[in-house]
Amino acid sequence: MASFVFEGKEIYYESHGEGAPLVVLNGIFMSCASWAAFRPAFAQHNRLILLDLLDQGKTEKMDKEYTQAVQAELLLALLAHLGISKVNLMGISYGGEVAMRFAAAHPAKVEKLVLANTAAYTSKWLKDIGHSWEFAYESHNGHHFFKTCIPIVYSPQFYEENYEWASAREELFVKAFTPEIYDAFGRLTRSAEAHDERQNLGKITAQTLVISSELDFVTPVYQQREIAAAIHKAAHVLIPAAGHAVMYEKPAEFTSIVLGFINSKTNMEVL
Repeated sequence: MASFVFEGKEIYYESHGEGAPLVVLNGIFMSCASWAAFRPAFAQHNRLILLDLLDQGKTEKMDKEYTQAVQAELLLALLAHLGISKVNLMGISYGGEVAMRFAAAHPAKVEKLVLANTAAYTSKWLKDIGHSWEFAYESHNGHHFFKTCIPIVYSPQFYEENYEWASAREELFVKAFTPEIYDAFGRLTRSAEAHDERQNLGKITAQTLVISSELDFVTPVYQQREIAAAIHKAAHVLIPAAGHAVMYEKPAEFTSIVLGFINSKTNMEVL
């Protein structure tokens, strides 16, 4: 819908609806398009701002390696471009890592913070998952990519019950993904290897909600508990019988939890 230039790259973003701004940051395999089904609900009472981070979606691809620090700088530049001084911020998985970095570095700019299925640091477990994904990216083969990267993001029962849908997505990836896209996934994955915000979580002053799902095998529940414990008065919600891609497995629950928290007038400081 719109774009602006950041460090010589054209950045794609979308703005929907009116009201208190809600900025959403994507997971590593996601883009603004991933939120199409959620737009009506998320934009009903808020100004929903979707952003394709560097190497995501319609944002211009990078030509060098980087860290997540530049993604946080990109978000700061977007707010300046839009003339917004303070936002509600939600990040899922990779986007949650960027969101917590931003909220710690710029506490005055975040009203409420939602961190879904994310981690405060890249553990050895997560790093080796990332390495397996990199092997799949390097093949530039849609079947290799799908079989290696995608099943683990869903809960086993959901995957079993929706196998025809998953198989259709595999064929879509085979047709749609180009070597440029696979290379972008590789840079995104490597940009998270040094991620470690554990020492900075105490700097987050925004009211914070941490969302976990019971069967998340990418960022296990214990990692969200660590985040919630380190952020002052953070709330923690566990969604049962769902995997890492909880927004797709439990869309109604996910939407109601996020919007209920973002638009609640309750001040957690007085509870």
